[in-house]
Amino acid sequence: MTTLTKLELDEISYFINQSYGLEFREPRLGFLEQAVQKRLKATNISAIYEYLRLLKTEEQEALALIKLLTVHETYFFREPKHFEVVTRKIIPQLIKKDGTQPFFRVLSAGCSTGEEVYSLAIAILSMPGAGTEWDFEVVGVDVDIEAIKKSQRGVYGLYSFRACPPNICDTYFEDMSNEQFMVKRFVKEKVRFKALNLFAEVYPQWLKSMDIIFFRNVSIYFSKAQRKEIFSRLTTLLKRGGALFLSSTETLYQSNAGMSLAKSEDVFYYCKENAARVNSDTAVPSHISLKIHTANKQLGSCLPKHKHQFSVPNKAASCQQMFANALELTKAKQYEKAVDQLNKIMTADAFFIRAYTLKANILLNQQKVDEAAQLCQAALVMDDFCLEAYLLLGMAAKLAGAVDKAIQHFKEAVYVCPECWLAHFYLAEAYQLQQASIYAKREYQLAMRILEQGNFDNHGLSCFLAPFKQADITQLCQYNIAKLCG
Repeated sequence: MTTLTKLELDEISYFINQSYGLEFREPRLGFLEQAVQKRLKATNISAIYEYLRLLKTEEQEALALIKLLTVHETYFFREPKHFEVVTRKIIPQLIKKDGTQPFFRVLSAGCSTGEEVYSLAIAILSMPGAGTEWDFEVVGVDVDIEAIKKSQRGVYGLYSFRACPPNICDTYFEDMSNEQFMVKRFVKEKVRFKALNLFAEVYPQWLKSMDIIFFRNVSIYFSKAQRKEIFSRLTTLLKRGGALFLSSTETLYQSNAGMSLAKSEDVFYYCKENAARVNSDTAVPSHISLKIHTANKQLGSCLPKHKHQFSVPNKAASCQQMFANALELTKAKQYEKAVDQLNKIMTADAFFIRAYTLKANILLNQQKVDEAAQLCQAALVMDDFCLEAYLLLGMAAKLAGAVDKAIQHFKEAVYVCPECWLAHFYLAEAYQLQQASIYAKREYQLAMRILEQGNFDNHGLSCFLAPFKQADITQLCQYNIAKLCG
């Protein structure tokens, strides 16, 4: 076996990164070396310089190596809530907005072996009026030519149907021999597949004017800058009012011009239009105020019971000072005094969200799970994008043994703030509990990547009560990854 030097691995890594966007740094260089060794054996090449020349001159060899470096782990109706939002909200809105007999275009970017494309087509075909009152097409693109060929054949084994709704096979697939199923012709007529490198300098014209884009479970292979670049380029393919979906565990870029983060049925996605966001430092619109009034009735048990009277020349400044005091008391573990301060804040300013979440944090440390969860729900009524509330809800669900629920909340935290290492770390722990090794390793790696950038303080909590330092967390991530690999 030919031994690869660090310099040779770096050269291969650089070529792949510049040509296809995939990033391989420590600790992933070992994974890259394993893939290169397999290709050296397959091509019967012993000299690294010869393989480098082949890699740079023959696209087919580059694609063969990339196939080993990416995981084609997919199945029909993965993350089903995304399809529900498409069929129940996005397309009905587009139909209403269009007013004619519209034709919608949907893109699956990084479609792998096609399950996502066919899932989209099947979901949309199940809608009233599809193909008669209005029509659509779903386009799937992927850099892997072999994956595209499999997609075009449309033949799948039982394992691809492990998350399918009932009766999908009978309605949309033909039963073949040896537990194989082929997509029926009327579904295939709604889709098309093309080989495409998302890092190509120019996208073809036929990719433009998309109404919906799915870009899920792909961006994890790219660097932060490259993820942002592709995300930005994909948004240019969207028509105004269009929607872009990423996986629940992938990094988002909320500052992208012209794109707003939206939420429906516990699903986050991007919409190509302006959308107002509420935070604790802005005036609360009347419809939000009504939601809070309703929620206060429902969540009365977690709100202050007594009205504290005090004279303040400036309510906002006074609340800020009291919160700072409560924070110091919390760090000193003087929880009773801290809670008293936070109750005063919530009485003076019912919209001071950080008081709710810090109190919830304290209650969680006291194992008062239900009370903490109620406070977090109250915070989310005021701000759908409250990172701390999602983190704490995930922690509460985990303490209660509801791991599925915890995963959902930690995913929501990742959507709201992709650079929050604690959200990725907690999500990895939850996946590890479910023995979902691939996802757990990925989240631990993402947490380490964020920490390596010096973002330890970006944990998302008003007060991080755990007695850990950055090196401790990194070491713990490495230990868990090794355990998962073993």
